[in-house]
Amino acid sequence: MSANIRALAMPYCLDLQPCGRYALLNRKYKPVGFSSRSFVYYEEYPVLFNVRITPKRAAAISLKGDPDPRRIILYNDGCIPTANSETWLFYQAKLAILARLHHYSDDEYHEQDKAKRIRLANLRDAKRFTEPKGVAVSLPPNL
Repeated sequence: MSANIRALAMPYCLDLQPCGRYALLNRKYKPVGFSSRSFVYYEEYPVLFNVRITPKRAAAISLKGDPDPRRIILYNDGCIPTANSETWLFYQAKLAILARLHHYSDDEYHEQDKAKRIRLANLRDAKRFTEPKGVAVSLPPNL
């Protein structure tokens, strides 16, 4: 099955992983640039980002202004970025926000603490959208 470059190389969504990192995915729900039809375990590839995305930032990036940071959709089939100049400008504004985010490496000693704090903050924000009020959910160990 063929696919155009947009479906493979342009960000479609950001998907928060159980570790608190984000996977930047294409329209096929594969890491940007992947074209495999096989299931991809994101954690097996260097495709996860330690970026801080608050609910407010998620709403700014999301197609529909949704503050839920667990899966942030940038466009859908009704708003394909390459369809016309209006949808391209709308998508471009989302990319401009993404481009300003900072990734903190787990491999760099001076960035490891910052990366861990970002992952924990992302998971705390995500809990607000998953748990009923009054129910505690524990965070995964060894972030």
